[in-house]
Amino acid sequence: MRTHTLAVRLAAGFLPLTVMLGAASARQPVLPTVPQPVPAPRGHAVLAQVPLPAPVPVEAARGEAGPELSLGECVSIALARQPSLRAVLESTAAVEIGYKSLSNFGTAATLFSPDVDVRKQQAKRGLMATSAEYQKLHNEIVQDVTRMYYTAVYAKQQQELANRVVLRLDNLIEIGREYLKTAPAAELKESGFNTLSLQMMENGLYEARKLQVDARIGRERALAGLRELMAVDARTFPFRIKDQALPVMVQEVPLSMDRVVELALERRPELVLAAAGVDAFRLEVYAQGKIPFKRATRTFVSGADIHAKEIPATNRGADYRPGGIIPEMPPQLVGSKFDRVCKAMAFAQRAEAVYDKARNVIMLEAESAYLDFDQAARRLEISTEQFALSKRMQEQARAVAEFTKAKDRLVLAEMDASRAQSAYFESVHRYLLALAALERVTAGGIWPKFPDR
Repeated sequence: MRTHTLAVRLAAGFLPLTVMLGAASARQPVLPTVPQPVPAPRGHAVLAQVPLPAPVPVEAARGEAGPELSLGECVSIALARQPSLRAVLESTAAVEIGYKSLSNFGTAATLFSPDVDVRKQQAKRGLMATSAEYQKLHNEIVQDVTRMYYTAVYAKQQQELANRVVLRLDNLIEIGREYLKTAPAAELKESGFNTLSLQMMENGLYEARKLQVDARIGRERALAGLRELMAVDARTFPFRIKDQALPVMVQEVPLSMDRVVELALERRPELVLAAAGVDAFRLEVYAQGKIPFKRATRTFVSGADIHAKEIPATNRGADYRPGGIIPEMPPQLVGSKFDRVCKAMAFAQRAEAVYDKARNVIMLEAESAYLDFDQAARRLEISTEQFALSKRMQEQARAVAEFTKAKDRLVLAEMDASRAQSAYFESVHRYLLALAALERVTAGGIWPKFPDR
């Protein structure tokens, strides 16, 4: 608890904690060991939920049991139990101990270590770096939990849709088979319905069954990822996801690329981490200048690990996502005072390039996140209209289904409607993921009002 309080206090000093955790549930606590979430500033809450009618309940996915957890509860558990976050807290505790050790050195210590005052300042930068690293990982965990949570909900909706389509096509195919057996040849010729038409209907059924499989596996994979983030095991702590359908969000305040970039540059902990590195490297120049006679002196990296971090890390995906530059500083510098100072200056200038690169990459990431959001929002508008049109077509086809001889046309109408609905679910899912990415990219400057969080 001490290290957790320290990290929160440090984060509040150098940059705000930007993610509001889900509110505590009114039910009994899911895990007694999970502490209450820490409130934090929400930033600009510009996106809210549109109330929707309650979805029709369906059979639960295979192997799901236990209490229902909302998105907020999943986020709270992940932040309390994720080993990666605990590891950063322990690193923070180690850095704090080192800083206190240096602080205990008095004036007499400068006689033996003339650089001790500079080392104290570098230790402060180390505290800033660990605080920024904690906040960075905090933001990433919130995004990852949101992504896995809504991916599982999305897969469930796709599975429900596939189940309905399979049931409907099974019924139509059975009617088509009976029609081929009993209808007069003249009527079959007039309708154009034949064995090939029936086989095409059966092919559509196979496609729907593949969607069933993909959706079921996709949900199980998303739940597995969510359990890893929450650091729980399905055997010892089974749980179910509360949401049965993806929430549809509405934008309350206009967003622009410039505003997203501005928020990212103001709030991203990666820039705090890079700035702390620049200061620490610059201070190394002064530290080396205070040691006149030694031919080999230790640098600050022997007691800190700022040099080991790529800020931000490289992501080689489908899109262009360059990474940062890794700072460099050897554990000791060898040579005369002049040589050691010159070497330290060169490494400090490299650290400045690290900061510039980090800033450029964050700007690119913010611009890309905004474009992804804008694309997802526009696709959602089109998918909504397309889905409404396909529903009207489906209703018209079902209204005349009893009198339609060409049953394959009914299958086509059902398949078109199911594809449009599937595309609509996908568009909503992509929109939610784009919102979660905007929240991380702006470090909570944009705070979507996801339900129950």
